[in-house]
Amino acid sequence: MFKKFAIAAPLALLALGSSGAFAAGEAAHSISVIAHVPTNGFYVVPTDPDLVNKDQDMSFRPSTGKMGEVNGFFDIRNNNGSVHASLDSTPKLISGASSADLKVTLNNVELSTTPQPVVGEAESDVNFRAALNIALKDATIPAPGDYTGIVAMTFDAVPPVVTP
Repeated sequence: MFKKFAIAAPLALLALGSSGAFAAGEAAHSISVIAHVPTNGFYVVPTDPDLVNKDQDMSFRPSTGKMGEVNGFFDIRNNNGSVHASLDSTPKLISGASSADLKVTLNNVELSTTPQPVVGEAESDVNFRAALNIALKDATIPAPGDYTGIVAMTFDAVPPVVTP
């Protein structure tokens, strides 16, 4: 009987002692980080990275009776000319067979699939902040549904015009 007690008591203490060691708990986290460092001569960077990294909500707003809009800013620089912008495709909100055309303006210039100047040579020599707006092309509210869409833009550094 004493042998059973002599073996059981240390095992019980070992079990209690080890559970006490883990009683405080442990937490571990990992954070994914990225970084982009643009060239000093040309860049087009959103002032809020969430503008291009997260879905933007354009849902119907009952308080206004209108669809939501996306508003943001891009910091733009080209120290060797102007900056042109274009849309990669016609922007739309799509839900099954229903769709709604979108209007995209940058620095008060309505973008299309044809590149056009959005920031001139003089303005783009320094960090220029250009306003972006994405809204329905017309005020007609689309049919009920869950819509998705992508607004893909391309920005070009255009060399200065040389006059002979």
